[in-house]
This record gives sequence, C-alpha cells and structure tokens, in this order.
Amino acid sequence: MGDIRPDEDDDFITSVSSEPERDEADAAFDAKEKKKKRSRIINRIILVISACVFIFAAVKLISILLEYKKGNDIYNNIEGEVLDDTPVNITIGEDNQDVTIPFVYNHQALLDINSDGLGFLYIPSLDVRLPIAQTTDNDFYLTHTFNRTYNGNGCLFVDYRIKDGLNANHVLIYGHSMNSGAMFGSLYHYKSSSFYRTEGNDVFYIYTGDVIREYKIFTVYVTDPISETFTFNFSNIEGLRDYARRVKDESIYDTGIDISKTTQVVTFSTCTNNSKQRLIVSGTFTGETKLDNGASSESASAVSD
Repeated sequence: MGDIRPDEDDDFITSVSSEPERDEADAAFDAKEKKKKRSRIINRIILVISACVFIFAAVKLISILLEYKKGNDIYNNIEGEVLDDTPVNITIGEDNQDVTIPFVYNHQALLDINSDGLGFLYIPSLDVRLPIAQTTDNDFYLTHTFNRTYNGNGCLFVDYRIKDGLNANHVLIYGHSMNSGAMFGSLYHYKSSSFYRTEGNDVFYIYTGDVIREYKIFTVYVTDPISETFTFNFSNIEGLRDYARRVKDESIYDTGIDISKTTQVVTFSTCTNNSKQRLIVSGTFTGETKLDNGASSESASAVSD
C-alpha cells in the first residue's frame, strides 16, 4: 500500500467538503432568482391593475365631465330660447322697491319646449336661472332635463302631489346638488350667515305666466329625507303660518324675516352630506308684479289669503 502525501490528502478533503457548500450556494442563488422573478411578475401585475384602474377612473371622469357639459349646454340653450338679456326695471316687494332684472322672460317659449313647464326661477345671489317643471311623479325629472333629455343634471321640479303648482300655499321644489355647481349645486352658500346677510342675497324670484313674484329667504337648515319639512297642501292659512314658524326655528341662523303674515312659502330641497340629508332653503312671498310683454310693471300686490 503506497503512501499518501499530505498535500494530496488535503486537496481531497477540500474537494469533497466544498461540494455541499456549492450546492447550498446554488440553491440559495436559485431561490433568490425565483423570488426576484416572482417579485417582477407581481410588480407587473400590480402595474397592469393600476393602469386599468387609472384608465377606468379617467374614462369615468371624462364621462362625468361630458355629462356635466351636455347638461349645461342644454340649459344654456333653453335660457337662450326663453330669456332675452335685456334689463327690466320693476317695482315689487313689501316696500314697492325698484328692482332691475337682467332679462326678459318669455313664458310661451318655455311651454313650447315642454308643456310641463310651470315657470322660471331666478336667484340673483347665485345667478341661478332655471326652468321649473311638474309632472305625474317625482322620478322622471331626477334623470331628465327640462327638454326631456336623459341627463344626470335632471331638472328643478315641484312635488307632483302639490295641487295648484306654483300657486299652492307651500311650493316644494326639488333639484340635484351637482358637483359642477349646476342646478341647486350652489345653494350650500346659504349655510353661511355672512353670505345671506350680503345685500340682495336674501331674495329670489319666480316667473310664472306674465307675473314675477318675489320671496324673502327666512330659513336655512339641514333635515332628514323624511321630515315635517315636506308637508304641503295646507287646508288653511293658519296651518301654513304655523308650519312657517316651526321651520324658521330650525334655521342655522336667525334671518330676522317676519313670517307672521305669510301667505305662501316656497321651499328648495337638495341633497347634502353625501345624500344622507337635505339642505333646505325657504322663502316667504313678499309681492308680485304683472308684466306687460315682460317689460313694464304694475305695483306689487299680495297673494290673497
């Protein structure tokens, strides 16, 4: 049996012992590469999902903006057909004040567009100029504009259960609070007492036929979708005045408006707090003026009891 030289023996031991170490290193390297590969795949999947979500959101946003634009264009066209931008001086209100209305209203033009038309709302402080409709339900005008086009803007409308339309003792008008500010989307300004107290911001006007009526806002508050607010068709004037006193007490701030002799209340209702509640703005009738071809006026008169 020959001798084994020490250096050859050491090489053999080193060679044998290094194989498991290389196997472990290779396995660790492979595991690391697999982990990297899985990570790259997951990242790509996340990227694709994120891109899809972004594209979906962008398409949705564009769709909403186009819907807003379509609705705004419709109402701009209606305004162009119904209103003539010629200032009109009238005398109206409890004190027979001289007021300048920046347009002439054509009621027949409104009816030519839609026979459901009752009149036209003008809120000077918000520059709201919108037609008012009433039909046989409270659903149609939630999703249709005044010219009956399907659109998310909808239309301002009087509750179908109210008798006598804009001549009722309590007129309840619904409208969407659009993020674009359209319809009743700007009513939220009335949550601020300083906005309300700015000169001229406490009134609104409603045209119907050849008459323009003035209303003073006497209460602003938030209520639930089902509440006493939505009471109408009062059988007598005392019931209406009692209602006016109660809702005035709900106001966010004291308007200082006397409603003890009110003969008519007009209430705007729109969604607030993520549609969970309703923002209410109510006005009391202060006088009306009969228009001659939308231009001249007689002195204001009160709605009789």
